[in-house]
Amino acid sequence: MFSGNNCGQMKMSSKFVIRLGVWSVLMLYLFCDLILFEGPLKQQVYRLQGSPAKKLGNDIERGIVARVFTKPILLSQVDYAVDEQLWRSGRTREEISNSQRTALRRIALAELCDHALLREKVALNDKEFPVSEEEINAAMQRFASRFSTPEELQKAMLQFGFEGEKELRFRIAARLQQQKYLNHHIARGIAVTDEEAKAWYKDHQEQLQTPQLYQLRHIFLSKLQHNEDEAVQALREAQEFLQSGTNDFNSLSLKLSEDPRSKDHGGSLGWMSLQRLPADFAQAVEKLKVNQTSLIETTIGWHLVELTDTQASTLRSFDESKAEIVAALETSRRKAAVKEYRKNLRLQHPEKIVIHEALLSADWTE
Repeated sequence: MFSGNNCGQMKMSSKFVIRLGVWSVLMLYLFCDLILFEGPLKQQVYRLQGSPAKKLGNDIERGIVARVFTKPILLSQVDYAVDEQLWRSGRTREEISNSQRTALRRIALAELCDHALLREKVALNDKEFPVSEEEINAAMQRFASRFSTPEELQKAMLQFGFEGEKELRFRIAARLQQQKYLNHHIARGIAVTDEEAKAWYKDHQEQLQTPQLYQLRHIFLSKLQHNEDEAVQALREAQEFLQSGTNDFNSLSLKLSEDPRSKDHGGSLGWMSLQRLPADFAQAVEKLKVNQTSLIETTIGWHLVELTDTQASTLRSFDESKAEIVAALETSRRKAAVKEYRKNLRLQHPEKIVIHEALLSADWTE
């Protein structure tokens, strides 16, 4: 016969098996409904939150090209960043092809996504990286100075999706916090020691050489005003006059030269390195001796040039160059460290970045 304890254990065991079975059936149903077949429960979720296709359609309709941690990035923000890059390189929208536009948008969008990821990281540590009102005011002033009128500033804010100055201040404060956050995390990797600076100085002395300088003056006749025979004859006569022993370059320059910047100053071009001169001009100057003249033809005209003095190339000392070397090395290391840190952030949170590729090839936003 079974004891009372055995009966109780069997009942408990039966209840456990029943519960486990019910739980398994429920989990299977939820898996099928939500994952495999998009059943009634999944449809209810869609009704409450919107289906992925509907969400995508809504984003594209609103000009949202990406979401980072569900936060939207507008195509107009991307195009504003592209316009800035074009402006810096001296180009306009009309000068680039559709494929170039898409490529530039990808670069700008990657930058904006990185900043959005950083914002999320900084938000978790905002107390550690405070930003003062003075810092925000200074950054606001720098931002506003890029626009010639308040209306242009307002237009730019609308393109970025900012509702007013308050939101702009918030965004600028967030960007300053990001910079502080990044500097904190990469500081160790960018510091430059004296030994490293000295080693760089030793290995790059050619770059620290001041070039040889030439002090020049000239008499210029333009190709727009003279034919070759006329110009060459006039300058040959002036050269012969100077070679006869009459050192009256100032008077000849004032009388003959068609260079308005130098003719009233004795034809002086000042101190120049060969790197600052047009190639055809530099080749002739390099062959001159001090107080020697030469007739040089360039693409714009003819020059009677005299070399009046030279300064030899010199090597700057380490002490003179140290600050520049340290700054250059730190800048290079900072760029590499920031790039690596951002790369790691993207690798950590790939599922938090959603990009709507279709918008990257769309027409320009206004």
